[in-house]
Amino acid sequence: MSQPEGTLVEADSSWFEPPTWGTRDLVALAVWTAGLCWVFREAVFLRGAFFYFDVSEINYPYRHFFAEELKAGRFSRWCPWLYCGMPLFSESQAGYLHPLKYLFYPWMETWKAFNFDTVFSIWLAGAGTYGWLRRHVGPAAALTGAALFGAGGFTWAHLVHTSMINALASVPFVVWALEWSWGSGRWRGVALGGFALACQVFAGHLQDVILCSGIVGLYGLFRACTSSTRAEARTVLTRTFGLVALGVLISAVQWIPSKELLDRSPRAGGLSYDELTYGSWSPELLPTLALREAYGTRARDTDWMDGFYPYHEMNAYLGLLGLALAVVGAAGPGGRDRWTTGFVLLTITGALLMLGRFTFLFDYANRIPIAGSSREPVRLHLWVSLGVAALAAVGVERLQRPGLVSLRAAMVFVAVVMIASLPILAYVYSPVWTDPRRWTTPYHIDRYRWLGRELGVGAIRTGVLLVAGLMLARAAAAAQNPVRRARLAAALPVLVFMDLLGAHEVDPVTVPPSYWTSPPESVQRLKADPTFIRVFGKGDRSAGEPGYASEPIDFFRARDALDWSLPAAWGLASSKGETPMIPRRILDYFDHAQYRAGRFDLDSVSHVVTGRTLRSTFVPNEPVGDAFLHVNPNALPRARLAGRPAYAEGREEAVETLTRLGPEVQERLVVEDPARPLDADARVAGTAKIETDLPEEVVVSVSAETPAYLVLADTFDPGWSATVDGEPAAIVPAYVAFRAVFVKPGSHRIVFRYAPAGFAAGLAATAVGCLLALGCMLRPGSATATPDHVVMAGAGRLKAVWLAAAILVVVASIPRLGPTGVSVQSRWGRAWHTFTWGAGLEAMHENRR
Repeated sequence: MSQPEGTLVEADSSWFEPPTWGTRDLVALAVWTAGLCWVFREAVFLRGAFFYFDVSEINYPYRHFFAEELKAGRFSRWCPWLYCGMPLFSESQAGYLHPLKYLFYPWMETWKAFNFDTVFSIWLAGAGTYGWLRRHVGPAAALTGAALFGAGGFTWAHLVHTSMINALASVPFVVWALEWSWGSGRWRGVALGGFALACQVFAGHLQDVILCSGIVGLYGLFRACTSSTRAEARTVLTRTFGLVALGVLISAVQWIPSKELLDRSPRAGGLSYDELTYGSWSPELLPTLALREAYGTRARDTDWMDGFYPYHEMNAYLGLLGLALAVVGAAGPGGRDRWTTGFVLLTITGALLMLGRFTFLFDYANRIPIAGSSREPVRLHLWVSLGVAALAAVGVERLQRPGLVSLRAAMVFVAVVMIASLPILAYVYSPVWTDPRRWTTPYHIDRYRWLGRELGVGAIRTGVLLVAGLMLARAAAAAQNPVRRARLAAALPVLVFMDLLGAHEVDPVTVPPSYWTSPPESVQRLKADPTFIRVFGKGDRSAGEPGYASEPIDFFRARDALDWSLPAAWGLASSKGETPMIPRRILDYFDHAQYRAGRFDLDSVSHVVTGRTLRSTFVPNEPVGDAFLHVNPNALPRARLAGRPAYAEGREEAVETLTRLGPEVQERLVVEDPARPLDADARVAGTAKIETDLPEEVVVSVSAETPAYLVLADTFDPGWSATVDGEPAAIVPAYVAFRAVFVKPGSHRIVFRYAPAGFAAGLAATAVGCLLALGCMLRPGSATATPDHVVMAGAGRLKAVWLAAAILVVVASIPRLGPTGVSVQSRWGRAWHTFTWGAGLEAMHENRR
């Protein structure tokens, strides 16, 4: 595969001189656009709607509420439809301030806006990567990097996490702006990069900001360490960390309220070691780097290994051809370049950290502030994706340019991955031939045939594209004619893109738009019932189970029980929801106020909708579609007067009191009020009526014959304030989770108003950040720094040491020294599992009923 010495002459970093933008760039971007339109054809051409997993649980319902409020001319930061009310702005995943929300959602149906929002974010991630790489390489090479970053495994692993996909679009723009600032000497790049980083916060997934800031920090440190002078190093560091600081400041209006909510949630204080490392990339997944279908194409759906890890997160596929081109870029004359070396180090570091609990580096990581709350180490594949994209672009560029290009290292890498995968596959699938009698029913046999087709089709596609790509690369490397060489190498990004899209063609799961536009029968019944206040829905299936789609499934049936956050998709108030950022008080209430102790009476749940398994718990009931509807005749009004207080000093005592009272809580008011204005046996009389009911304002008229507490069965939150007849009044927690205001005898008008806790401080900080960004935009540039591309004499040695150190960390994390000798650490003892067809098979079987 290598070329005879002396045939071609090696070049130095001066070949990093990309041609000016022109027609070929339009062609490259057209290829990127066409590829995405093909794989997302159902969503792009509005024949299908996204619905799967977190889309149904969280993202779509949240965004539907936000969209409906925008169309009504309101910027409502409190959502009354879920959890008896939730601080949706602070929860952040609705993406209130992300620019794409205003591009789509105010003007079209939510499902259409959601489709375009998702696909356009992925398009931006690729287009941004293309623009960034064009600073260094030509169109074909830049398209290779765009395909790897925009359509690589990280994207498909998080297609169900829409806020992460929104945030992904910012990553290449942050790096692009930072490099431009370094090279041009202009602070304008810091301002633009800061805004791009802030958009990640506005997208609603703060972990992405940590991951992206890690890229920026490592890149900046490397650049400073390789600067020619100390002054230049200081400038590099100032602009690097200035960009991060500016991004954090600009986005303060979002993250400060989110931090306030985090401090009131079960995640306060950080994660435990097990929580932090649960999503570690398992070594047994190595075969999926060579063949994405090694364990079945629907890597996020089959769960055939009994849920040992969040399997849909584990997609690190970039294709062997893409990885081989990255090795080409990291070796030879391109590998001696400073810019290239930096991304080699980033890739190695990301790959090491992806292993999470499988190395000792994470043994105490949960104790690190901020970073210790960034769960699922596999998400550090973002670093690997960006690094491989840059290196593969260099590889294609080298193959297009004159000079010696050796493919030996790339071929060795491909061979090592394939050979190492064989024993792992043999072990994982060993029960298939060692215990074949476990699965002999026609259903099992049909599943085997399905898996066999997945493996066969995937192997053929991957093998054909890999061989074709390596043959093209060899022909390009051997070509003496520069035009022929460039044309041969220009086909490589197309093969890389075909490989990635072919491997992930099944991932954009959609359903007919009527899934969202035609409400289920349960919704229709509830909206027609004048006694409806709130619903509690609990289905038979998890949100992920509709994705067990290796066989036909009626996805619509899962909607009927109105589980997760689905009520908000049709504008119904619910006492339930789904979010990782829920106030601790509402969870305490759910955990300690039992169904049979009057919980649904207290939180004004007038209707309960369940699947078949809970039908006997809530009687009487009647079928509504594929669910069952129970009417609660004892549901109390949302606004009511209450007495007989059981006072508590704080949340923990209130929880204990709620538990101790049991069914008696229906006759008592558990309230945390230091003033204690009522006697424990005080009875009350009077009426309360809601006059105005908006998300951020609730007005209640009260006619009290005795002193009383006005109880509003909406979630307690420090962002709410109240006035009684225009005078400020204290809101105190009732039943741990709800709101109460003390009123004297007489007629009163109580007004509740909402502004997210921390919003004012965040807005002030954002204003300061915007002013600083404006100053950066107007500030004149200074002298330019050392060019991006200079030859590093010790580049090869540095990369070798870095790789050796990473391997040493892994090796040192395997053995354990004990009194009985050397053994394998438990972290690695749990790294290997054999084929079970367990959770996935049973879930699919359940869906067939």
